[in-house]
Amino acid sequence: MLNQLKQRRTAVFVLALLALVGGLTTGRDIFFNLAYMLGLLLILSFFWAWINLNWVHLARATRVRRTQVGRPLEERFTIRNTSIIPKLWLEIRDFSNVPGHKTSYVVNNLGPKRSFTWRTITICRERGRYQLGPIQLRTSDPFGLFPMQRDLTPTSNVVIYPITFDIYQFALPIGVLPGGDALRRRTHYVTTNAAGVRDYAPGDSFSRI
Repeated sequence: MLNQLKQRRTAVFVLALLALVGGLTTGRDIFFNLAYMLGLLLILSFFWAWINLNWVHLARATRVRRTQVGRPLEERFTIRNTSIIPKLWLEIRDFSNVPGHKTSYVVNNLGPKRSFTWRTITICRERGRYQLGPIQLRTSDPFGLFPMQRDLTPTSNVVIYPITFDIYQFALPIGVLPGGDALRRRTHYVTTNAAGVRDYAPGDSFSRI
């Protein structure tokens, strides 16, 4: 497709050049008018495509960055035209590697200072760590002479955990480790019974200090 558009632009350029040569050779106004018209068409088409690609803001919002197999992965995209010139068409291509996650979209006739929002919901199929993005913007002039693109490199990641199942009527093993009960018996050591306080005397046991 891109090669066809380039061939179309080359054909218009060659026709403009031939018309100019014909006008210089024959001196007829029709050849000059044709050359000027085709040249003006090339110039206007280039600036139209360039304006379509610039003054555009794209926002991407991911609801959760950690999900699970069988659960949905939801994203919301908002594209805004920040100029006073309408955008004829914009193609948003997403290169995320999440299985089955298709978020690419084509926006037509985006008016001045207007925005457009779309949402995608994908059921997660495979576990793993996947990349969201990058995104590429594509556009062209009404005649398809100057296809242009712009890469939006920021990316993020999403983690999809394996699926889990609820286990019912699962008997836990009875513990055999000691402990957990209060022991009511005398200690093997003499406990301290303080009746008064005096200075330490040589020969006193440690329990009397």
